[in-house]
Amino acid sequence: MLARPGFFPGRDRGRALTDTVAALATGASCLTDVEAMTAQVELFGKDGGASDTTVLRVLGEYADRLREDGLPRRALARATAKVRAGVWEQIVARHGALPTVQVAGKDLAWPQPQPRQEEDHDVVVPVVIRLDATVIHAVSDKEGAEPNYKGYGHHPLTAWCSNTGESLAVMNRVGSAGSFTAADHVAVLDAALEQVPAAHRRDVLVTVDGAGASHELIDHLEALNTATAHGARGRRVEYSMGWPVDARTRTAIQAVRGGDWSPGLTATGKADDDAQVVELTGLLRHSAGGDRLGTWPAGLRVIARRVPRALGEQAELGQDPNWRYGAFATNTTTGQVQYLDARHRTQAHVEDRIKELKACGATRLPSKSYARNSAWLHLAGHAVTVLSWLRLLALDGDLAIAEPKKLRFRLLSAPARYVRHARQRILKIPTGWAWATDLADAFARLRALHPA
Repeated sequence: MLARPGFFPGRDRGRALTDTVAALATGASCLTDVEAMTAQVELFGKDGGASDTTVLRVLGEYADRLREDGLPRRALARATAKVRAGVWEQIVARHGALPTVQVAGKDLAWPQPQPRQEEDHDVVVPVVIRLDATVIHAVSDKEGAEPNYKGYGHHPLTAWCSNTGESLAVMNRVGSAGSFTAADHVAVLDAALEQVPAAHRRDVLVTVDGAGASHELIDHLEALNTATAHGARGRRVEYSMGWPVDARTRTAIQAVRGGDWSPGLTATGKADDDAQVVELTGLLRHSAGGDRLGTWPAGLRVIARRVPRALGEQAELGQDPNWRYGAFATNTTTGQVQYLDARHRTQAHVEDRIKELKACGATRLPSKSYARNSAWLHLAGHAVTVLSWLRLLALDGDLAIAEPKKLRFRLLSAPARYVRHARQRILKIPTGWAWATDLADAFARLRALHPA
């Protein structure tokens, strides 16, 4: 992937990348950490390991495989997608299907409009792609570090697969980049879709946080949704996107009668007495001032949610003193508004993935170079992905949903030794280690994937 004609480095670049991702997954947070961890011959072998300066050079070479916007070029994207497709096959083989996303206590599944193949089921499990931006603080001058609403640093945009917990795309951006820049969201969404294996790309739900729904992004999503025009041969793309509570939305909210509000749903599917939801589409389409959604797609629905303000909370000028309002837009034509609201609020799960990204080295960008820092973010994303694959392919019980901190303590930092004896590879685990069986089982499952 990083090979160059006529260049024969002392350290294999692919191996250096692999070792760096492994180090980030196990807790490394800077270049010297990577050097110290990869120096462990027992784990990485005599050909493993690289100095911090070598890792920095590797980051520069990886950055040459990125586009100007920080997303991978075609060759790099295809190489990553090929590996991911093979892993997803193994995930389906172990679990019987791709993991589903929970919404209101139930599995998210869509009815099959018509069988595409003889073996098709009545329902399908959609792939859920979530986009969200985050802030990475900088304590020194770095290329692209700028003031933003949370301080000073960078403002990358990320895309995640909620079914598996994988990082699908990471775009490094300057600190002053907007939280909802349509062009960036379109680019990241397309990069994320390229990473989804073709067999799982026919039914997709895209969710976006924030309240800046734009024509450019929604029109792009509508263009991707070809199921209406091509039926079973098309791709079904639904979206749930933050909608601004602007003047037109507030006017529609004011026209809602008190009895039209319905109780929201909790994450477990029970009635939430503190939250209320209502659909505004009819009021916006047939308002006194005409169709306020005239330039938007015909199937667009707008749903509002309100919760009471906390005791003592001061409302901003022009806002309701008793309620806090939010809204989102979707092209899903069926389903109760309470369920669609609960589905949209699962967007908060992306915060857990971003926490993992930062736990895998993204909190400290190692270079003054913007390009190298973009490469570092990509490797941190790969580290999150490797941990998600570990959970799905090798772990059970609470370890299958464990955060990196727990995995590192119980498994990745276990007092075990990997030795060779009688031409065999043996993992020696102290019998007193509480998670020895989990570690041994995980090790056996991973070796079974590559018996050679």
